[in-house]
Amino acid sequence: MMTDPTPELGATTETELFHTPTSAEEGGEPARLRRSSGARVGAALGRAGLALGAAAAAAALAAGVLLIPSPSITAAVPAVPVTPDRADQSLVCAGGALGLTRGADPQLTVVADPRRVATGAGLVESTAAASDAIDGAATVVTLPREAPGDLLAAAESLRPRTPDVSGLAAAECIAPARTAWLVGGATTVGRTTWVVLTNADAVDAVVDLALWGEKGPIEALGTTGIIVAPGEQRIVPLAGLAVDEPSPVVRVTSSGGSVAATLQTSIVRGLDPDGVSVITPIAAPATSHVIPALPVIGLETALERFSVDGGADALTAVRMLAPGDTPAEVTVTLVPQQGGLGLSTQATLDPGVVFDLPFTELADGEYAVVVEASQPIVVAGRTSVASAAAGTGAADGAAPADVEWFSPAAALAAGSEAVVAVAPVPGGVTAAVHLFAPAGAEVELDGVAVSVPPGAVVVVPSASDAGLRIRTTGALHVSVTYRGDGLLAGSRAAPPPAASGAVLVLPN
Repeated sequence: MMTDPTPELGATTETELFHTPTSAEEGGEPARLRRSSGARVGAALGRAGLALGAAAAAAALAAGVLLIPSPSITAAVPAVPVTPDRADQSLVCAGGALGLTRGADPQLTVVADPRRVATGAGLVESTAAASDAIDGAATVVTLPREAPGDLLAAAESLRPRTPDVSGLAAAECIAPARTAWLVGGATTVGRTTWVVLTNADAVDAVVDLALWGEKGPIEALGTTGIIVAPGEQRIVPLAGLAVDEPSPVVRVTSSGGSVAATLQTSIVRGLDPDGVSVITPIAAPATSHVIPALPVIGLETALERFSVDGGADALTAVRMLAPGDTPAEVTVTLVPQQGGLGLSTQATLDPGVVFDLPFTELADGEYAVVVEASQPIVVAGRTSVASAAAGTGAADGAAPADVEWFSPAAALAAGSEAVVAVAPVPGGVTAAVHLFAPAGAEVELDGVAVSVPPGAVVVVPSASDAGLRIRTTGALHVSVTYRGDGLLAGSRAAPPPAASGAVLVLPN
């Protein structure tokens, strides 16, 4: 703990002392005189005059005392400003791609290990002690309080290629929290979604899940009192809680320890695995959300490929929920890279009912999504890609296809500095950083000056497996996309934790 060596004194003490002297009456033997009655009357009048004079003097003295101000005494209160030491900062990387073993007794397992990048000076990495998945474990990346730097970021990518799980996924590693909202996925036929809970604290986390779907809140057994032991990972199949649900939203609340919560979702259409995505959380419902990246790539090819089961996941869409008791009036705007008005749609959300808003006519391109609502809501965006070429995708040689969910990105504050983690990716996959500034910003991205006009999307190609330092003059939302032939994934940049301010310590 660092303490300012110079105490801050409250005020000086000023004391005024007043003393009213007293007089003693001299004593003596009284003279015995014989007086006439006239003399006695004169003596009596003299004594009366002396008494009146004494009373007048006393009154004058009292008036003088009242007019003189009383002593002014202010106690000096020593106040010492103390700046707490920076605490350890930790991020949790959820781990590998999840799937089931084949056979009579399928078990949850990791079907592809993650590729990870972590950036920051003096980082320490550790592995969760246990996981519900065979060969699975989360990684905790910690920036110790004594580290020379104060910026931290990490991200992972996944590239599974099995008969059941195939595609590209990426996600930023996240700070544990007591509350998280997860928007995305499905539990309909061919769709598998897992709720992944990791406890990096030193005490048990007791987790409750609240669920919503296209018909409203979902009541299910097993959603409360889920214990996640310190340093362990619990994985909950969402289909066991919300059966045949096309549009789930999950709220995670934890008491005791904090948890890092994510969703992992995958799709199989007919016999072909058609995408995997890792969905990171929103901290809380809000009336304004920005998704900096929602690329639309080869939509016609994706619609044709996904028509096997009706193409429910092919259309670009925005999922929304107003979890309160009041309907929400929302405006959803897709802002194209070249700027302009974009495509704007209005809708009314019934309270507690999840709504997927599809966009049926979109030209290929790079978009940001801006959502404004009259009531706090949660949102996420979905888009799909598919390849026309066979032999480069899943283990069975099918053409690759992918579905990706993009969560809103919190704004980096004007005048702030942060670091963006760009995950390692396999060959044939490229990365790009997406910048969106509602009021415009001048940005320095790893030493390169980038001007972001108000309300426009700027896309900057980037190397993968990198940590990019970013400075901005205006509020800025940042995402990273990764793409290949029939492959698509995304992650976000998070604002650095707020620095601890000085605390004024007063004596008892």
